[in-house]
Amino acid sequence: MLFRITEKLLKLISTFAILIFFTLDAFAEMPGMSGEIRREYSDTSFGRVHLWTMGDGPALLLIHQSGQTSDEYLSLAPVLADSFKVIGIDLPNHGQSDSSKYELNADEFGDVVIEVLDNIGVEKIHILGQHGGASIGINLGIRYPDRVGKLILSGAGREENQTQEQIQEMIDRPMTRDLPVDMDGEFLDKTWNVYRKMSASTTTPDVTFRPFLTSLINRQRKFDMHYAIFRYQPNLDDLKKETLLLEGEEDMYAGDVAGLQKRIKKSIIVKLPGVGSWQFYENPELHDDVITEFLLND
Repeated sequence: MLFRITEKLLKLISTFAILIFFTLDAFAEMPGMSGEIRREYSDTSFGRVHLWTMGDGPALLLIHQSGQTSDEYLSLAPVLADSFKVIGIDLPNHGQSDSSKYELNADEFGDVVIEVLDNIGVEKIHILGQHGGASIGINLGIRYPDRVGKLILSGAGREENQTQEQIQEMIDRPMTRDLPVDMDGEFLDKTWNVYRKMSASTTTPDVTFRPFLTSLINRQRKFDMHYAIFRYQPNLDDLKKETLLLEGEEDMYAGDVAGLQKRIKKSIIVKLPGVGSWQFYENPELHDDVITEFLLND
């Protein structure tokens, strides 16, 4: 036999075959792919930014977490579109938006959002942000208070007044995007294991696959939002927005949400059962009443 296929190579081929199969199936069934949303690009100082809109009503901006994209909210948006004009955005270095020439900081990510809103003629927004996206929501609430209504911060617990040594320790901690791509495909196994741990215990593999696939695509970008969020140290005394803090029951990266509630004077906590770090993929309907009641009630 001229060619011998090793067991490891067969495993790698099988893995990619599964990826292709599930990718086609996921995109075939993914919300937002059948024309009910409007997609466009906005030219900003940081390149072209991809965004989409759905529904009518008060504007609600959805900001994804680090290393993900606005696809994080494609299952949630149709649920909210009856009450809001939902705006999904891929921040620079994520999704279909342009890559920056250098690593952006939290202020610059916030400035991108304002440029996009100016370009599409939206004056004021409510904000929902997940993890790192919640930090950008905080940034906007502090720096652009006239443009922001209410804030919904999901999995946003954070430590204040960290030393440079503590920040550098977080930066130096390896992430899945740092795993070398190897012929045996071990980086896929390791990444999958992390993403399963970030999922709720009842989350099916096909749901975990969606953020998993996004992470594999986005790891090819030189920069993402992680380091900007690690370095961001806001003074929460300056945040004076009515705020809803969401805490997924199994979100391993939610942080000290109770501590955050003590620091944001106009804030309340709602704990959501049976969801993890991918909660808007996992159970979008669970969030509908919570979000709508908070945003629409005075």
